[in-house]
Amino acid sequence: MTTDSQTTLTTALSTARPFGWRDRVGYLFGDLGNDFIFLLASSYLMVYFTDVAGLQAGHVGLLFLLTRLLDAFTDVGWGRFLDSHRPSVKGRFRPWILRAAIPLAVMSALMYAPFVADWVYGAKLTYAVVTYVLWGSVFYTMVNISYGSLAAVITPDPGQRSSLSVFRGIGANVAGVFVALVPPLIIYSTVDGVSTVRPMAFFGVAIAFGAAAIIYYGFCYGLTRERVKAIPQERASFPRLLRSLATNRALLGLMVSNLILMLAGLLVNAMAAYLWLNYFNNGALSGPAQLASFVPGLLLAPFAAAVARRIGKREFIAGMLVLSSVVFFAMYVLHVTSPWAFIVLSVIAGFGVGTYNLLVWAVIADVVDYEEVRTGERDDGTVYAINTWARKLGFAIAGGAGGIALGFVGYQEGGVQQTAATIDGIYTISTLVPAILYGVAAVLLLTWYPLSRRRVAENVETLAARHAARDGAAEG
Repeated sequence: MTTDSQTTLTTALSTARPFGWRDRVGYLFGDLGNDFIFLLASSYLMVYFTDVAGLQAGHVGLLFLLTRLLDAFTDVGWGRFLDSHRPSVKGRFRPWILRAAIPLAVMSALMYAPFVADWVYGAKLTYAVVTYVLWGSVFYTMVNISYGSLAAVITPDPGQRSSLSVFRGIGANVAGVFVALVPPLIIYSTVDGVSTVRPMAFFGVAIAFGAAAIIYYGFCYGLTRERVKAIPQERASFPRLLRSLATNRALLGLMVSNLILMLAGLLVNAMAAYLWLNYFNNGALSGPAQLASFVPGLLLAPFAAAVARRIGKREFIAGMLVLSSVVFFAMYVLHVTSPWAFIVLSVIAGFGVGTYNLLVWAVIADVVDYEEVRTGERDDGTVYAINTWARKLGFAIAGGAGGIALGFVGYQEGGVQQTAATIDGIYTISTLVPAILYGVAAVLLLTWYPLSRRRVAENVETLAARHAARDGAAEG
Protein backbone atom coordinates (compact mmCIF):
# COMPACT_ATOMS: atom_id res chain seq x y z
CA MET A 1 0.00 0.00 0.00
CA THR A 2 1.38 3.39 -0.90
CA THR A 3 1.26 6.44 1.30
CA ASP A 4 -1.42 8.01 -0.91
CA SER A 5 -3.79 5.08 -0.40
CA GLN A 6 -3.48 4.94 3.37
CA THR A 7 -5.80 6.70 5.75
CA THR A 8 -4.32 10.09 6.53
CA LEU A 9 -5.18 12.64 9.18
CA THR A 10 -4.95 16.37 8.76
CA THR A 11 -4.73 18.01 12.17
CA ALA A 12 -5.45 21.56 13.15
CA LEU A 13 -5.29 22.99 16.63
CA SER A 14 -8.41 24.86 17.68
CA THR A 15 -8.61 27.92 19.88
CA ALA A 16 -9.38 25.85 22.99
CA ARG A 17 -7.39 26.42 26.15
CA PRO A 18 -4.06 24.56 26.38
CA PHE A 19 -4.07 20.89 27.35
CA GLY A 20 -3.75 20.40 31.09
CA TRP A 21 -4.88 18.69 34.25
CA ARG A 22 -8.55 19.42 33.62
CA ASP A 23 -8.42 17.27 30.51
CA ARG A 24 -6.70 14.42 32.34
CA VAL A 25 -9.15 14.48 35.24
CA GLY A 26 -12.10 14.88 32.89
CA TYR A 27 -11.01 11.88 30.88
CA LEU A 28 -10.67 9.88 34.10
CA PHE A 29 -14.32 10.67 34.92
CA GLY A 30 -15.41 9.30 31.54
CA ASP A 31 -14.15 5.80 32.28
CA LEU A 32 -15.43 6.08 35.84
CA GLY A 33 -18.90 6.59 34.39
CA ASN A 34 -18.47 3.80 31.85
CA ASP A 35 -17.35 1.22 34.38
CA PHE A 36 -19.91 2.15 37.02
CA ILE A 37 -22.53 0.95 34.54
CA PHE A 38 -20.64 -1.71 32.56
CA LEU A 39 -18.96 -3.49 35.49
CA LEU A 40 -22.23 -3.52 37.43
CA ALA A 41 -23.83 -5.42 34.55
CA SER A 42 -20.89 -7.74 33.89
CA SER A 43 -20.68 -8.67 37.59
CA TYR A 44 -24.32 -8.88 38.71
CA LEU A 45 -26.77 -8.82 35.78
CA MET A 46 -26.66 -12.57 35.20
CA VAL A 47 -27.47 -13.21 38.87
CA TYR A 48 -30.42 -10.82 38.58
CA PHE A 49 -31.67 -12.49 35.40
CA THR A 50 -31.53 -16.01 36.87
CA ASP A 51 -32.28 -15.51 40.58
CA VAL A 52 -34.67 -12.53 40.47
CA ALA A 53 -36.28 -12.49 37.02
CA GLY A 54 -36.26 -16.31 36.92
CA LEU A 55 -34.82 -16.68 33.43
CA GLN A 56 -33.14 -19.92 32.41
CA ALA A 57 -29.35 -19.70 32.49
CA GLY A 58 -29.10 -21.08 28.96
CA HIS A 59 -31.40 -18.37 27.62
CA VAL A 60 -29.40 -15.68 29.40
CA GLY A 61 -26.16 -17.07 28.00
CA LEU A 62 -27.60 -17.07 24.47
CA LEU A 63 -28.78 -13.47 24.94
CA PHE A 64 -25.29 -12.40 26.00
CA LEU A 65 -23.70 -14.31 23.14
CA LEU A 66 -25.89 -12.92 20.35
CA THR A 67 -25.95 -9.37 21.70
CA ARG A 68 -22.20 -9.14 22.09
CA LEU A 69 -21.78 -10.40 18.55
CA LEU A 70 -24.15 -7.61 17.54
CA ASP A 71 -21.97 -5.16 19.50
CA ALA A 72 -19.03 -5.86 17.22
CA PHE A 73 -21.06 -4.42 14.33
CA THR A 74 -22.80 -1.58 16.14
CA ASP A 75 -19.46 -0.32 17.48
CA VAL A 76 -18.06 -0.07 13.96
CA GLY A 77 -21.27 1.48 12.66
CA TRP A 78 -21.29 4.15 15.35
CA GLY A 79 -17.61 4.84 14.79
CA ARG A 80 -18.23 5.40 11.09
CA PHE A 81 -21.09 7.77 11.94
CA LEU A 82 -18.88 9.78 14.26
CA ASP A 83 -16.22 10.09 11.58
CA SER A 84 -18.63 11.17 8.85
CA HIS A 85 -21.27 13.35 10.54
CA ARG A 86 -21.04 17.12 10.72
CA PRO A 87 -19.71 18.01 14.20
CA SER A 88 -21.24 20.71 16.37
CA VAL A 89 -19.37 23.73 17.69
CA LYS A 90 -18.72 21.70 20.86
CA GLY A 91 -16.85 19.03 18.95
CA ARG A 92 -17.29 15.71 17.16
CA PHE A 93 -17.30 13.32 20.14
CA ARG A 94 -17.94 15.18 23.43
CA PRO A 95 -21.58 16.11 22.71
CA TRP A 96 -22.58 12.49 22.13
CA ILE A 97 -21.27 11.45 25.56
CA LEU A 98 -23.65 13.95 27.11
CA ARG A 99 -26.57 13.21 24.76
CA ALA A 100 -26.54 9.47 25.39
CA ALA A 101 -25.69 9.58 29.13
CA ILE A 102 -29.25 9.88 30.47
CA PRO A 103 -30.80 7.25 28.15
CA LEU A 104 -27.94 4.91 29.05
CA ALA A 105 -28.48 5.36 32.79
CA VAL A 106 -32.25 4.94 32.47
CA MET A 107 -31.92 1.76 30.43
CA SER A 108 -29.32 0.42 32.86
CA ALA A 109 -31.79 0.80 35.73
CA LEU A 110 -34.70 -0.69 33.78
CA MET A 111 -32.71 -3.88 33.16
CA TYR A 112 -32.94 -4.63 36.89
CA ALA A 113 -36.66 -3.84 37.35
CA PRO A 114 -37.97 -6.34 39.95
CA PHE A 115 -41.59 -6.29 38.76
CA VAL A 116 -40.80 -8.49 35.73
CA ALA A 117 -40.36 -11.51 38.02
CA ASP A 118 -44.17 -11.88 38.16
CA TRP A 119 -44.68 -11.85 34.39
CA VAL A 120 -45.15 -14.92 32.22
CA TYR A 121 -41.84 -16.35 30.98
CA GLY A 122 -42.10 -15.16 27.39
CA ALA A 123 -42.88 -11.59 28.43
CA LYS A 124 -39.98 -11.27 30.85
CA LEU A 125 -37.56 -12.88 28.40
CA THR A 126 -38.68 -10.37 25.74
CA TYR A 127 -38.27 -7.54 28.24
CA ALA A 128 -34.75 -8.73 29.06
CA VAL A 129 -33.80 -8.90 25.37
CA VAL A 130 -35.14 -5.44 24.53
CA THR A 131 -33.65 -3.64 27.54
CA TYR A 132 -30.29 -5.42 27.24
CA VAL A 133 -29.93 -4.64 23.53
CA LEU A 134 -30.94 -0.99 24.00
CA TRP A 135 -28.58 -0.69 26.96
CA GLY A 136 -25.50 -2.33 25.47
CA SER A 137 -25.76 -2.26 21.68
CA VAL A 138 -27.29 1.20 21.40
CA PHE A 139 -26.73 3.62 24.28
CA TYR A 140 -23.56 2.15 25.79
CA THR A 141 -22.07 1.92 22.30
CA MET A 142 -22.92 5.58 21.68
CA VAL A 143 -21.20 6.70 24.88
CA ASN A 144 -18.26 4.30 24.89
CA ILE A 145 -17.15 4.71 21.26
CA SER A 146 -17.52 8.48 21.53
CA TYR A 147 -15.47 8.46 24.72
CA GLY A 148 -12.79 6.17 23.33
CA SER A 149 -12.46 8.31 20.19
CA LEU A 150 -12.17 11.48 22.24
CA ALA A 151 -8.57 10.87 23.36
CA ALA A 152 -7.23 11.30 19.83
CA VAL A 153 -8.68 14.79 19.49
CA ILE A 154 -8.01 16.16 22.97
CA THR A 155 -4.35 16.56 22.04
CA PRO A 156 -2.08 15.61 19.13
CA ASP A 157 0.93 15.09 21.42
CA PRO A 158 1.82 11.40 22.00
CA GLY A 159 3.12 12.03 25.53
CA GLN A 160 -0.05 13.83 26.53
CA ARG A 161 -2.13 11.04 25.03
CA SER A 162 -0.17 8.55 27.15
CA SER A 163 -1.06 10.55 30.26
CA LEU A 164 -4.74 10.39 29.26
CA SER A 165 -4.41 6.61 29.02
CA VAL A 166 -2.92 6.46 32.52
CA PHE A 167 -5.75 8.54 33.97
CA ARG A 168 -8.29 6.39 32.14
CA GLY A 169 -6.73 3.37 33.84
CA ILE A 170 -7.04 5.06 37.23
CA GLY A 171 -10.72 5.68 36.58
CA ALA A 172 -11.26 2.06 35.58
CA ASN A 173 -9.52 0.73 38.70
CA VAL A 174 -11.39 3.06 41.06
CA ALA A 175 -14.70 2.00 39.51
CA GLY A 176 -13.69 -1.65 39.61
CA VAL A 177 -12.86 -1.60 43.31
CA PHE A 178 -16.07 0.27 44.15
CA VAL A 179 -18.30 -2.03 42.09
CA ALA A 180 -16.59 -5.07 43.59
CA LEU A 181 -17.00 -3.98 47.20
CA VAL A 182 -20.24 -2.03 47.54
CA PRO A 183 -23.07 -3.84 45.68
CA PRO A 184 -22.56 -7.23 47.42
CA LEU A 185 -23.13 -5.54 50.77
CA ILE A 186 -26.53 -4.36 49.51
CA ILE A 187 -27.88 -7.00 47.14
CA TYR A 188 -27.12 -10.07 49.27
CA SER A 189 -28.49 -11.03 52.66
CA THR A 190 -28.40 -14.12 54.88
CA VAL A 191 -31.73 -15.71 55.82
CA ASP A 192 -31.76 -18.71 58.17
CA GLY A 193 -28.08 -19.25 57.48
CA VAL A 194 -28.51 -19.21 53.70
CA SER A 195 -27.08 -16.45 51.51
CA THR A 196 -29.80 -15.06 49.21
CA VAL A 197 -30.41 -12.12 46.87
CA ARG A 198 -32.60 -9.07 47.58
CA PRO A 199 -34.66 -8.27 44.44
CA MET A 200 -35.38 -4.59 45.15
CA ALA A 201 -31.75 -3.96 46.06
CA PHE A 202 -30.64 -4.64 42.48
CA PHE A 203 -33.00 -1.93 41.22
CA GLY A 204 -31.88 0.58 43.85
CA VAL A 205 -28.18 0.00 43.19
CA ALA A 206 -28.71 0.33 39.43
CA ILE A 207 -30.54 3.65 39.87
CA ALA A 208 -27.82 5.02 42.16
CA PHE A 209 -24.99 3.89 39.90
CA GLY A 210 -26.74 5.29 36.83
CA ALA A 211 -27.19 8.67 38.53
CA ALA A 212 -23.52 8.72 39.50
CA ALA A 213 -22.53 7.84 35.91
CA ILE A 214 -24.52 10.79 34.56
CA ILE A 215 -22.61 13.11 36.90
CA TYR A 216 -19.27 11.59 35.87
CA TYR A 217 -20.10 11.95 32.17
CA GLY A 218 -21.00 15.56 32.85
CA PHE A 219 -17.57 16.15 34.37
CA CYS A 220 -15.95 14.44 31.37
CA TYR A 221 -17.83 16.70 28.98
CA GLY A 222 -17.18 19.86 30.97
CA LEU A 223 -13.49 19.37 31.72
CA THR A 224 -12.21 18.05 28.37
CA ARG A 225 -11.80 19.93 25.08
CA GLU A 226 -11.42 18.78 21.48
CA ARG A 227 -8.37 20.45 19.93
CA VAL A 228 -7.64 18.36 16.86
CA LYS A 229 -9.78 18.16 13.74
CA ALA A 230 -9.42 14.80 12.02
CA ILE A 231 -10.20 14.66 8.31
CA PRO A 232 -10.25 11.01 7.18
CA GLN A 233 -9.33 10.19 3.60
CA GLU A 234 -9.46 6.67 2.15
CA ARG A 235 -10.01 3.76 4.54
CA ALA A 236 -9.01 0.13 4.37
CA SER A 237 -11.83 -2.06 3.07
CA PHE A 238 -13.20 -5.02 4.95
CA PRO A 239 -11.67 -7.49 2.43
CA ARG A 240 -8.34 -5.81 3.19
CA LEU A 241 -8.87 -6.58 6.89
CA LEU A 242 -9.60 -10.21 6.08
CA ARG A 243 -6.49 -10.57 3.94
CA SER A 244 -4.36 -9.10 6.71
CA LEU A 245 -5.93 -11.49 9.20
CA ALA A 246 -5.35 -14.51 7.01
CA THR A 247 -1.66 -13.85 6.29
CA ASN A 248 -0.31 -12.12 9.40
CA ARG A 249 0.75 -14.89 11.80
CA ALA A 250 1.48 -12.48 14.64
CA LEU A 251 -1.91 -10.80 14.29
CA LEU A 252 -3.71 -14.13 14.14
CA GLY A 253 -1.82 -15.35 17.20
CA LEU A 254 -2.75 -12.19 19.09
CA MET A 255 -6.41 -12.58 18.12
CA VAL A 256 -6.61 -16.19 19.26
CA SER A 257 -4.80 -15.46 22.52
CA ASN A 258 -7.24 -12.59 23.09
CA LEU A 259 -10.17 -14.94 22.61
CA ILE A 260 -8.78 -17.57 24.98
CA LEU A 261 -7.74 -15.17 27.73
CA MET A 262 -10.96 -13.18 27.64
CA LEU A 263 -12.96 -16.38 27.69
CA ALA A 264 -11.04 -17.58 30.75
CA GLY A 265 -11.20 -14.28 32.61
CA LEU A 266 -14.83 -13.49 31.87
CA LEU A 267 -15.92 -17.04 32.61
CA VAL A 268 -14.30 -16.79 36.05
CA ASN A 269 -16.05 -13.44 36.62
CA ALA A 270 -19.41 -14.81 35.45
CA MET A 271 -19.13 -17.79 37.82
CA ALA A 272 -17.93 -15.74 40.79
CA ALA A 273 -21.36 -14.70 42.05
CA TYR A 274 -22.66 -18.27 41.88
CA LEU A 275 -19.50 -19.66 43.47
CA TRP A 276 -19.76 -17.37 46.49
CA LEU A 277 -23.50 -17.61 46.77
CA ASN A 278 -23.66 -21.41 46.55
CA TYR A 279 -20.26 -23.02 47.20
CA PHE A 280 -19.07 -20.70 49.97
CA ASN A 281 -22.61 -19.71 51.04
CA ASN A 282 -21.55 -16.10 51.49
CA GLY A 283 -22.51 -13.80 48.62
CA ALA A 284 -21.17 -10.73 50.41
CA LEU A 285 -17.61 -12.07 50.08
CA SER A 286 -17.87 -11.91 46.30
CA GLY A 287 -16.94 -8.23 46.65
CA PRO A 288 -13.53 -8.73 48.29
CA ALA A 289 -12.97 -11.71 46.00
CA GLN A 290 -13.38 -9.52 42.92
CA LEU A 291 -10.44 -7.41 44.08
CA ALA A 292 -8.29 -10.33 42.96
CA SER A 293 -8.75 -9.07 39.39
CA PHE A 294 -7.37 -5.61 40.25
CA VAL A 295 -4.60 -6.25 42.79
CA PRO A 296 -2.15 -8.07 40.47
CA GLY A 297 -2.22 -5.29 37.89
CA LEU A 298 -1.61 -2.65 40.54
CA LEU A 299 1.31 -4.61 41.98
CA LEU A 300 2.84 -5.27 38.56
CA ALA A 301 2.43 -1.77 37.14
CA PRO A 302 5.64 -0.19 38.55
CA PHE A 303 8.02 -2.74 37.03
CA ALA A 304 6.17 -4.71 34.31
CA ALA A 305 7.67 -2.65 31.48
CA ALA A 306 11.21 -3.07 32.81
CA VAL A 307 10.83 -6.85 33.11
CA ALA A 308 9.35 -7.05 29.62
CA ARG A 309 12.31 -5.13 28.19
CA ARG A 310 14.75 -7.51 29.87
CA ILE A 311 13.17 -10.89 29.03
CA GLY A 312 10.65 -10.00 26.29
CA LYS A 313 6.92 -9.31 26.34
CA ARG A 314 5.93 -12.68 24.90
CA GLU A 315 8.16 -14.54 27.34
CA PHE A 316 7.00 -12.53 30.37
CA ILE A 317 3.31 -12.92 29.57
CA ALA A 318 3.60 -16.65 28.82
CA GLY A 319 5.54 -17.31 32.02
CA MET A 320 2.96 -15.56 34.16
CA LEU A 321 0.14 -17.43 32.39
CA VAL A 322 1.85 -20.71 33.27
CA LEU A 323 1.84 -19.57 36.90
CA SER A 324 -1.89 -18.83 36.67
CA SER A 325 -2.58 -22.22 35.12
CA VAL A 326 -0.67 -24.06 37.85
CA VAL A 327 -2.39 -22.15 40.67
CA PHE A 328 -5.89 -22.69 39.25
CA PHE A 329 -5.17 -26.40 38.79
CA ALA A 330 -3.97 -26.63 42.41
CA MET A 331 -7.20 -24.92 43.53
CA TYR A 332 -9.20 -27.51 41.59
CA VAL A 333 -7.29 -30.46 43.04
CA LEU A 334 -7.33 -29.16 46.62
CA HIS A 335 -11.03 -28.20 46.47
CA VAL A 336 -10.39 -25.22 48.74
CA THR A 337 -13.07 -24.69 51.38
CA SER A 338 -11.61 -21.66 53.17
CA PRO A 339 -12.96 -18.50 51.46
CA TRP A 340 -9.94 -16.41 52.41
CA ALA A 341 -7.49 -19.05 51.19
CA PHE A 342 -9.43 -19.10 47.91
CA ILE A 343 -9.17 -15.30 47.64
CA VAL A 344 -5.40 -15.34 48.26
CA LEU A 345 -4.88 -18.07 45.65
CA SER A 346 -7.07 -16.15 43.20
CA VAL A 347 -4.88 -13.08 43.61
CA ILE A 348 -1.79 -15.16 42.79
CA ALA A 349 -3.55 -16.71 39.80
CA GLY A 350 -4.53 -13.24 38.61
CA PHE A 351 -0.96 -12.24 37.82
CA GLY A 352 -1.17 -13.92 34.41
CA VAL A 353 -4.05 -11.84 33.09
CA GLY A 354 -2.72 -8.82 34.98
CA THR A 355 0.54 -9.04 33.05
CA TYR A 356 -1.27 -9.50 29.76
CA ASN A 357 -3.58 -6.52 30.33
CA LEU A 358 -0.64 -4.26 31.16
CA LEU A 359 1.41 -5.22 28.09
CA VAL A 360 -1.16 -6.06 25.41
CA TRP A 361 -1.14 -2.57 23.86
CA ALA A 362 2.64 -2.75 23.48
CA VAL A 363 2.22 -6.21 21.95
CA ILE A 364 -0.11 -4.72 19.34
CA ALA A 365 2.60 -2.21 18.43
CA ASP A 366 4.99 -5.13 17.86
CA VAL A 367 2.41 -6.71 15.54
CA VAL A 368 2.15 -3.47 13.56
CA ASP A 369 5.95 -3.44 13.15
CA TYR A 370 5.88 -7.09 12.08
CA GLU A 371 3.31 -6.33 9.39
CA GLU A 372 5.37 -3.42 8.08
CA VAL A 373 8.48 -5.61 7.89
CA ARG A 374 6.53 -8.29 6.01
CA THR A 375 4.65 -6.14 3.54
CA GLY A 376 6.14 -2.65 3.62
CA GLU A 377 2.74 -1.35 4.78
CA ARG A 378 2.05 0.22 8.15
CA ASP A 379 -1.63 -0.39 8.82
CA ASP A 380 -2.01 0.68 12.45
CA GLY A 381 -5.75 1.19 12.17
CA THR A 382 -6.30 -2.20 10.57
CA VAL A 383 -4.43 -4.03 13.31
CA TYR A 384 -6.25 -2.19 16.07
CA ALA A 385 -9.62 -2.80 14.40
CA ILE A 386 -9.03 -6.53 14.09
CA ASN A 387 -7.81 -6.78 17.68
CA THR A 388 -10.93 -4.94 18.86
CA TRP A 389 -13.03 -7.43 16.90
CA ALA A 390 -11.27 -10.28 18.67
CA ARG A 391 -11.97 -8.75 22.06
CA LYS A 392 -15.64 -8.31 21.17
CA LEU A 393 -15.80 -11.90 20.01
CA GLY A 394 -14.19 -12.96 23.29
CA PHE A 395 -16.89 -11.07 25.18
CA ALA A 396 -19.54 -12.76 23.08
CA ILE A 397 -18.23 -16.29 23.55
CA ALA A 398 -17.64 -15.76 27.27
CA GLY A 399 -21.10 -14.30 27.76
CA GLY A 400 -22.71 -17.29 26.14
CA ALA A 401 -20.40 -19.81 27.78
CA GLY A 402 -21.31 -18.66 31.28
CA GLY A 403 -25.00 -19.39 30.85
CA ILE A 404 -24.38 -22.61 28.93
CA ALA A 405 -21.98 -23.84 31.61
CA LEU A 406 -24.54 -23.19 34.35
CA GLY A 407 -27.14 -25.11 32.40
CA PHE A 408 -24.68 -27.95 31.87
CA VAL A 409 -24.09 -28.42 35.61
CA GLY A 410 -27.84 -28.36 36.29
CA TYR A 411 -28.26 -24.92 37.84
CA GLN A 412 -31.86 -24.24 38.87
CA GLU A 413 -33.19 -20.71 38.42
CA GLY A 414 -35.29 -18.75 40.89
CA GLY A 415 -32.99 -18.74 43.92
CA VAL A 416 -33.70 -22.35 44.93
CA GLN A 417 -31.24 -24.54 46.82
CA GLN A 418 -28.80 -26.16 44.39
CA THR A 419 -27.77 -29.82 44.49
CA ALA A 420 -24.31 -30.88 45.68
CA ALA A 421 -23.41 -31.98 42.15
CA THR A 422 -24.35 -28.56 40.74
CA ILE A 423 -22.34 -26.72 43.38
CA ASP A 424 -19.35 -28.96 42.69
CA GLY A 425 -19.77 -28.26 38.99
CA ILE A 426 -19.70 -24.52 39.60
CA TYR A 427 -16.42 -24.93 41.49
CA THR A 428 -14.95 -27.00 38.65
CA ILE A 429 -15.89 -24.37 36.05
CA SER A 430 -14.32 -21.70 38.25
CA THR A 431 -10.97 -23.51 38.66
CA LEU A 432 -10.24 -26.33 36.22
CA VAL A 433 -11.53 -24.56 33.10
CA PRO A 434 -9.36 -21.44 33.56
CA ALA A 435 -6.39 -23.67 34.42
CA ILE A 436 -6.72 -25.35 31.03
CA LEU A 437 -7.37 -22.13 29.09
CA TYR A 438 -4.44 -20.23 30.61
CA GLY A 439 -2.14 -23.15 29.88
CA VAL A 440 -3.32 -23.27 26.25
CA ALA A 441 -2.77 -19.52 25.87
CA ALA A 442 0.78 -19.81 27.23
CA VAL A 443 1.64 -22.62 24.81
CA LEU A 444 0.09 -20.67 21.95
CA LEU A 445 2.20 -17.60 22.66
CA LEU A 446 5.43 -19.58 22.94
CA THR A 447 4.89 -21.76 19.85
CA TRP A 448 2.61 -19.97 17.38
CA TYR A 449 2.95 -16.26 18.08
CA PRO A 450 6.29 -15.45 16.38
CA LEU A 451 7.40 -12.23 18.07
CA SER A 452 10.01 -13.28 20.58
CA ARG A 453 12.26 -10.71 22.26
CA ARG A 454 14.94 -11.29 19.60
CA ARG A 455 12.46 -11.06 16.69
CA VAL A 456 11.01 -7.80 18.02
CA ALA A 457 14.51 -6.29 18.30
CA GLU A 458 15.33 -7.40 14.74
CA ASN A 459 12.12 -5.83 13.43
CA VAL A 460 12.92 -2.54 15.15
CA GLU A 461 16.40 -2.49 13.59
CA THR A 462 15.04 -3.38 10.15
CA LEU A 463 12.44 -0.62 10.24
CA ALA A 464 14.93 1.92 11.56
CA ALA A 465 17.23 1.18 8.60
CA ARG A 466 14.35 1.37 6.12
CA HIS A 467 13.10 4.67 7.51
CA ALA A 468 16.60 6.18 7.53
CA ALA A 469 17.08 5.16 3.90
CA ARG A 470 13.71 6.57 2.93
CA ASP A 471 14.32 9.85 4.72
CA GLY A 472 17.74 10.13 3.14
CA ALA A 473 16.28 9.56 -0.31
CA ALA A 474 13.59 12.20 0.34
CA GLU A 475 16.19 14.77 1.39
CA GLY A 476 18.30 13.97 -1.64
